Amino acid sequence: MTILKWTTILLFSLLILFSLLIALINWNWARDQALQQVGELTGRTLTIEGDLDIEWSLVPRVRMTQIRLENADWSDKPYMLELAVVDFRVDLRKLITGQLLFPEITLIKPVVLLEKSTEGEVNWQFETDPVTETVTPDDRTDFPIIKRIHIKEGSVVYLDPATDTDITATFASLTGKGGDKESVILQAQGKVAGKILKVALKSDSLTALQTAGRPYHVALITQLDDTFLKADGVLLEPLKLENIDLHLEIEGPNPGRLSTALGFPFPDLPPFRLVGDLSRKEVVWKMQNFDARVGDSDLTGDLHIDTRNDPLFIQADLTSQKLDLDDIGPLIGIAPDTGAGETASPEQKKEAKLEEASIRVLPRDTIDFKALQQIDAEINFRAKRVESVLPLDDLSMRMVIDNGHLKLAPLDFGVASGSVRSSVELDTGRKPVTSKIETELRRVRLFEILQHIEIADDNAGLIGGRGVFWFAGDSIAEMMATADGGMLMLMTGGQFDDLIVETAGLDIGESIAALIGDDKDIGINCAFIDLPTENGVMTVDKLVIDSKDTVFLGAGTIDFTTEQLDLVIDPKPKDISLFSARAPLHIEGMFGEPDFTPGTSAILRGAASLAMLPSAPIASLVALLEEEEENQENIHCSGFVEAINEAR
Repeated sequence: MTILKWTTILLFSLLILFSLLIALINWNWARDQALQQVGELTGRTLTIEGDLDIEWSLVPRVRMTQIRLENADWSDKPYMLELAVVDFRVDLRKLITGQLLFPEITLIKPVVLLEKSTEGEVNWQFETDPVTETVTPDDRTDFPIIKRIHIKEGSVVYLDPATDTDITATFASLTGKGGDKESVILQAQGKVAGKILKVALKSDSLTALQTAGRPYHVALITQLDDTFLKADGVLLEPLKLENIDLHLEIEGPNPGRLSTALGFPFPDLPPFRLVGDLSRKEVVWKMQNFDARVGDSDLTGDLHIDTRNDPLFIQADLTSQKLDLDDIGPLIGIAPDTGAGETASPEQKKEAKLEEASIRVLPRDTIDFKALQQIDAEINFRAKRVESVLPLDDLSMRMVIDNGHLKLAPLDFGVASGSVRSSVELDTGRKPVTSKIETELRRVRLFEILQHIEIADDNAGLIGGRGVFWFAGDSIAEMMATADGGMLMLMTGGQFDDLIVETAGLDIGESIAALIGDDKDIGINCAFIDLPTENGVMTVDKLVIDSKDTVFLGAGTIDFTTEQLDLVIDPKPKDISLFSARAPLHIEGMFGEPDFTPGTSAILRGAASLAMLPSAPIASLVALLEEEEENQENIHCSGFVEAINEAR
């Protein structure tokens, strides 16, 4: 049974019974008969301690005092409903024609208690249920007609100890200066799921609810802890929450704080603010022309939510002028940058400190996939500018969620004047979650990446590559520890010493000097790396860096399970006179604290000559370094392929 239905039954059953008995002389006898029938209807005792008074006329006034409805027997509160006074007038002329019309009803000090037990029982569920259908606006013609209703010093209390919820609302009817404009004022405060709640609502009069299709105006201000919501607009079907047209504003320090109170999982994100127009037509909710900000990122667009099926379906077309990837990092378990100039919630700042203190690099926090299992969606998103530790230019993405299966295709980034084109699939129906990533790098300029991390290198090095990986896990660390697949990459241009020293972010001094000798300007003609991966261990199967007078060969492993490096780079001078100036370099240790050891202790455990390299995959990557419009051949890497063929 709905609260609305039982409230209607209790109030109008009482009024109708008394109206039909007003012709009787013994009014208290009529009162007792009515109380008996209401008791049989609800299974609870209704008492009226005061007398029943009637002022006779064609529109008689009926007055009852001290009315109480018994509460559920499991509650320690004796009454569910208390009324100091019920005062109403009924039109006998309309009653003769079969229409029940109340020109005026006054309720003084009504107190309603809505309560749930720790076992989940509700006190508004009565023993008997004579009505089989829920009251809807289409049934208004069966209702009594009320011209005016006054409420003085009313209150509603809602208690749910299982969820630490305790709300007290006070309400009253107000009449405008002209005497014809009525409104309802409601003030509520308390707690929801342990969080402080404050509500201020102003709406049209309760009698306006009788008229279907008539705009019902509401103005709402709500505070839930530090989150604020404002809504102002009209409801055309307020009893069904259909045909809604509201202007909405909401802001707070972290949407994740709303999860428990609203019963829907929201991620921990930076402070947010959203302004837009919320509407509902039948089963479709729309948020149109909205303007949102999360942390240092903005978002605009339209959002449609179709509730006719389970799960509900979301369709959105979104645009961001500026997207800071730090702001969405928590969605995949990555703590954001909380340094100067960055916007972050207290929860994120705490997480960032824990991550900073850890020797681990890969995020180990479990990613919350609940939202993907509760919705289906088609979302198009474009970010015109992206801020990140990498020189990302823009982002274009299409997201499809179907029965817990997520697909991002395309997922394209503009990176360092080039592009990274990817597709991602996740199946949250499996435990652990399984995923797949396919990616292609085209003309990514190395020197722009180095400059972005404040490294001066004017060489126009280009990177191209292809890769595919499969994962199983509920966090980034778990996924990487189960990775299978591989990647091939090709590079031309750049400086070898900058590539090793600067991208590692380390000053390895003597180690790099032992590797490259006295030559401080080793330009890269072409570089190739093959990264087959199995069970979380990436094997540097073939690493070749071709320079003017030296070929650097590398091999080793990158273990994502233990976050350990074990790599060797071995120089092979083309000029025999350079041998004395070159020594292998061994890179080992944790991802966050690698060690560089030069000299003979570095033992190469991989390819020892160009003759062992297959030229076919290298040749297939050359196109990824070429301009798509001009299709101009890359001379250095094409020459590298020819050199490999000759060596073989």
